[in-house]
Amino acid sequence: MFHLQGPQVLQMLEKSLRKSLPESLKEMTDDFDHYTNTYQIYSKNPPNCQEFLGSSGVINWKQHLQIQSSQSSLNEVIQNLAAAELVKVKQEQGILYMLPKTASKLLPSLPEANNLPLKSGRRKVINEEMFKLSSMDVTHAALVNKFWHFGGNERSQRFIERCIRTFPTFCLLGPEGTLVSWSLMDQTGEIRMGGTLPEYRAKGLISYLMDVHSHALVKLDYPTYYHTLETNKIIQKMSHSLNHITMPCNWNQWHCVPL
Repeated sequence: MFHLQGPQVLQMLEKSLRKSLPESLKEMTDDFDHYTNTYQIYSKNPPNCQEFLGSSGVINWKQHLQIQSSQSSLNEVIQNLAAAELVKVKQEQGILYMLPKTASKLLPSLPEANNLPLKSGRRKVINEEMFKLSSMDVTHAALVNKFWHFGGNERSQRFIERCIRTFPTFCLLGPEGTLVSWSLMDQTGEIRMGGTLPEYRAKGLISYLMDVHSHALVKLDYPTYYHTLETNKIIQKMSHSLNHITMPCNWNQWHCVPL
């Protein structure tokens, strides 16, 4: 480690860092693709981060985009910035869950994390002769896109395809080898887009997959978390049955569209 001194050294550092930009930023070339044009924000001082977020080059307000954060206190800042940039904003909130092991590591003072075993609840038993555990194939993207709450269009399908190609996935195949239940991750490392075909629901398949997926991520030492909308009582019931921890903060998403 060494101290940086002088404008020339700083310029060299900036040039070097720009060459190492994450691939997710290099993909943000479609102005209408808010699935890829995603920003994750956390601030130690939310009320005073407006100046930084409003700086040129931090957020491209000319694009359709989404901002995600565990800090609902950012809402006023984002609303103010959007108004100044002539951008329409829709906020959605959800419940944020973590596995006990992840929660105890990140928030050791959280009573819920310390009062539960570091393992999830008992895994749901499924008919292993009828359902085969597998990883997902990119050809499954169309079906996932059809049932995903935030999907249903060409851009969301391309996004799902990239997630399947890039991140660990798990699914259950039915008797004919067709997809019946699935669990994916997105670019934030969150487990998302889980679902089951209507005719196979109420059999505990998504609970089984969630448990398999989350334990696989724990073995890779990934922080394992996910969210669900407050109206989704089924996922909330599943989360409690698996001993997953409800975090004191919520999950927030702001969908931003230029006027």
